[in-house]
Amino acid sequence: HVPLLCLLLCTATLAPDVVAQFEGDITLNCLFPSQPGMNLQRLTLTWQKEQAGAEALVLHSYYYGKEQLERQDQIYRNRTQLDPEGLARGNASLTLRGIRIQDEGIYLCHITSEQGKISVRRQVAVMASTADLPLLCVPAPYSEVRLEVSVSSQVTLTCRAEGGYPEASVLWLDGARNNVTAESDTSLQRDLSGLCDVSSRILLPRTGYGNYTCILESPRQPRVVRHLSVSCSPGTRAHRLAWSLGLSPLAPGTVSLRVLISQKKGSHSFGAGRGPINPPPQGSVRTPYISPSPRGCFGVHPSCSSEPAPV
Repeated sequence: HVPLLCLLLCTATLAPDVVAQFEGDITLNCLFPSQPGMNLQRLTLTWQKEQAGAEALVLHSYYYGKEQLERQDQIYRNRTQLDPEGLARGNASLTLRGIRIQDEGIYLCHITSEQGKISVRRQVAVMASTADLPLLCVPAPYSEVRLEVSVSSQVTLTCRAEGGYPEASVLWLDGARNNVTAESDTSLQRDLSGLCDVSSRILLPRTGYGNYTCILESPRQPRVVRHLSVSCSPGTRAHRLAWSLGLSPLAPGTVSLRVLISQKKGSHSFGAGRGPINPPPQGSVRTPYISPSPRGCFGVHPSCSSEPAPV
């Protein structure tokens, strides 16, 4: 049910969600009937943002021919702008600058003119597709998804991304396309600006090597897919593990990482044309954003076999 107060004038324009870029600018549209020579001295306009369980915040006010910025909430100071000439043409649209995560929500435009008054208020969820007045949604892109692989007594795969919004979820699939997300541990943290960092790790048993897929999903953003293949070739006289990272170009947004865990006597640590790579003692190899490049081998110390590696 939509409560609607109508005196002489009753009109509302349906508008889709307004999607704004984080730290960008956005215009919230609000049109009302006008006629030539309309007296702006008799026009009142108030832009508000609804607050759950609290009084609505005032973004901008225009009363009797001038702006009333003393009523403006401090979080909107120097961030809003009306077009005074547009008011005479029935355009009360408001520009909001420097979009923040906290700006997400429902915005209301209240107008009283010579022809009457309109007050429209609709309760909608943040993810609603339409509303009588724009519902502001603020997606912020995550950093490139990083794959991290560490080896101790078991192999740990980690999918990580930072600085995005809305909150993201991570889905894990094994080589048979089974959903193994329940076996993973995912954490989400917010910084002071409201942006999110997400990290998800999954522990592989000794017999659990194979193909794995990490999928990062966030509302209003394209999903990101990372494929990872882990195989193990045990031997009898191993000194160290060798990681072979084979990179192959796939569809946009998809990267494949192949990790071959094999035991080679006298294996050396080196990077693909970039000099030595020295993994930390626990045998962790971090892989930032992966682009197609030559193969490289990275030596780490834990043994892959059930027998301890000789010293």
